[in-house]
Amino acid sequence: MNQLSEHQQLLLKVYKEFAEFCEENDLTFFAAYGTMIGAIRHHGFIPWDDDIDVFMLRKDYDRFVELRNTLPEDGKYRISVYLDGNSPYPFAKFYTTEGTIWEYKQFPFIIGPWIDVFPIDEGDIADENANKALERFHYTMWKYRKAVAYASWSEIAQDFLHLNVMDGAMSLVKKIRYAPFKQKYIKEIESRLDVIRAIKGNTLRCYSTALTNEVFEKAWFEKTVEVPFEDTTIPVPNGYHEFLTALYGDYMKLPPVEKRVNHPGYFIDLKHTLTREQILKEHKEFLVEKSPMSFRVLWDEIIHRAKGWQRPRPKKKE
Repeated sequence: MNQLSEHQQLLLKVYKEFAEFCEENDLTFFAAYGTMIGAIRHHGFIPWDDDIDVFMLRKDYDRFVELRNTLPEDGKYRISVYLDGNSPYPFAKFYTTEGTIWEYKQFPFIIGPWIDVFPIDEGDIADENANKALERFHYTMWKYRKAVAYASWSEIAQDFLHLNVMDGAMSLVKKIRYAPFKQKYIKEIESRLDVIRAIKGNTLRCYSTALTNEVFEKAWFEKTVEVPFEDTTIPVPNGYHEFLTALYGDYMKLPPVEKRVNHPGYFIDLKHTLTREQILKEHKEFLVEKSPMSFRVLWDEIIHRAKGWQRPRPKKKE
């Protein structure tokens, strides 16, 4: 077993609860992306990784989302999805209410360590209707993300007073142009998803990932294979080798040291559960010391706009 970081230890607890929830509700899932690599190459987490990704076929994913309100209200675990008007992500998260992770400065979406749950649908890469459906889905999601970005009027005023013009201008536009229409965008997203749900094809695709053209063979996901993962197990698709080779090449080879990085967050406190207001009040000096976020925020919004396609498909990073 690997020597786990504090974050990984918490994630492992979350994963066990997630796996139990899925078993109780007869939901099938598969380790995805870097989590799949970790399970095969390290029999657990990639040593420098700090998240868990899983796939669900659409029928299981939709049931998973429907069951989100069956979790005890006074319990430690929750399921978040954009349907509730808080999460800025086009996929679900299963998370603990213990600990605090504020991933992006512009979104007031603050939760504990989580598992990303990605739905998989049918669709061929050569099907332009499927491609257009994906672009329309992410364009609407792009507008919704602007609607759930948050800054108070006083925060916007402070940005301008301190000459943080880019931050202030971006926040002002979102507050006036997009925020009032959040519910409208949610309905539009569901309409776009209905089109995606109806698409049939010879391959599978993860429509939640913007600006990619990943395709998976159906045969790779015909059944699950349980493999060791730290002190437990995790299911991977029976075609895990073909999947990982298609996306990463020689996935058993470690990447260069400079690429062995985790996912940075705006603010992380794994010992306390804090609100946005508490973070801003109690950790103001720390936040001020953080490097400017404007360009990162701008780039994040650009890639989620999904204006075009990357061809040919690039190898993914771990």
